[in-house]
Amino acid sequence: FGSRLSVAGDPETRPGSRTGRPLAAMPRWSALGALLALRPAAALDNGAPHSRAPPLGWTSWVALGPGWPGPEAKHPVFDFCDTASVKASVDAFFDVGLYDAGYRHFHLDDCWADPERNASGFLQANRAHFPEGMKPIVDYVHSRGLVFGLYTCAGVYTCVGKLPGSKDHWDQDAAVFAEWGVDWVKMDWCNTEGMVPEETYPKMAAALNKTGRPIHFNMCEWGRDDPWKWGPAISQSWRATDDHTPIWSSTKKIIEQRTAIPPELAGAPYAWNDLDMLESGNYGQAAHANGLEGNMTAAEYKTEFSMWAIFASPLVVTTPLLDCSSGTCRSAITDLQREILLNTEVIAINQDTTPGGRLVFPASYATPGLKVYTRALSDDSVAVALYNPEDAPARGFVDFAWLGWPAGAAAVVRDLWAHSDLGTFPGRFPEAGRDVTVDAHATMVLRLRKSAAEVVV
Repeated sequence: FGSRLSVAGDPETRPGSRTGRPLAAMPRWSALGALLALRPAAALDNGAPHSRAPPLGWTSWVALGPGWPGPEAKHPVFDFCDTASVKASVDAFFDVGLYDAGYRHFHLDDCWADPERNASGFLQANRAHFPEGMKPIVDYVHSRGLVFGLYTCAGVYTCVGKLPGSKDHWDQDAAVFAEWGVDWVKMDWCNTEGMVPEETYPKMAAALNKTGRPIHFNMCEWGRDDPWKWGPAISQSWRATDDHTPIWSSTKKIIEQRTAIPPELAGAPYAWNDLDMLESGNYGQAAHANGLEGNMTAAEYKTEFSMWAIFASPLVVTTPLLDCSSGTCRSAITDLQREILLNTEVIAINQDTTPGGRLVFPASYATPGLKVYTRALSDDSVAVALYNPEDAPARGFVDFAWLGWPAGAAAVVRDLWAHSDLGTFPGRFPEAGRDVTVDAHATMVLRLRKSAAEVVV
């Protein structure tokens, strides 16, 4: 999608042209063994389920509404959840194909807690929305073979709901999460005046690990204090960027922020840079977080999914899994969402455990034009994303020298959005004398496997 081959044009506009920027000036992508040596040394493997690879799942942020499943079901409401909408969405998780595509995480964001702690000072589920408490919800999610996650905040109150935060309740809150059977905890960073992330997050990490339950700890201080440097020792993932919304300027900014993280801190098993939740395919059918209705094009939504995948970010989507527009809910996602969210070839790139991808051309992200990212995978293949952030089509190619491959190497190339084998190419893709053209805001995702064929040099 969003890409096509064209005859090479002005060499000054072509990445790595031998009459433009010399190849020797370009950064070189190392081989798999060297990449694996870049893994963070202190990644915390606490056995949290479905966390060795980037978490793959769903969250409630813009996805649930009152009155579900009907007959008077309402449109999704921003940051809402209750027993009926949650259980219906667990069932729909299977109906729409997420489970079959590999998704396992099911999370509730800043919607579930009661405005008051109980008489003993413990968090409790909203008594109006979850009259039987949170434990039956967790049990239901587990009964379907899913991993259950909850939200909290490091400050006095949570970010949106202004519900009780975990400040100075680290052990209490960790204990109740463990008692309920929670598998994943996100801790946000609102209402934290005078607090320091690198001093605060270890308190909750220690409390969670003290419970003896393997719980994935997801830190969310928006990448302000370089959590990729200190997060691997205490957590399994951390927000590396600002909040993400379903508009192009936000997606483009997230990609730029993630590109700036050094490749030696690009991720490892149980240590993932989180680019925030996906909004894939959200338009009017979803609630509007922060008053912003999704307006990205199909190409832009595919870029979102592509770049989150090659960066080894958690792929956790927030979108309604039921269509309740008639007043009675039925399991449904859109055709575009099926195309994106159920693309198991792109998901496979994400679910590898090698470090996340990095920019190999141009040398600086600030340089206009097509940007080429690569990620060496554990089967010795290489994922390549040709990403065009510009407002007009851009042309380029992939030189296999950028992958650390020797002269004479050839590759079998597959397009993961077209689900098509493109052929065997010697030395570069596409062949010499041709470029690939990627439409504005689009991304072409390839998987390259070494071929026995060689270039005669």
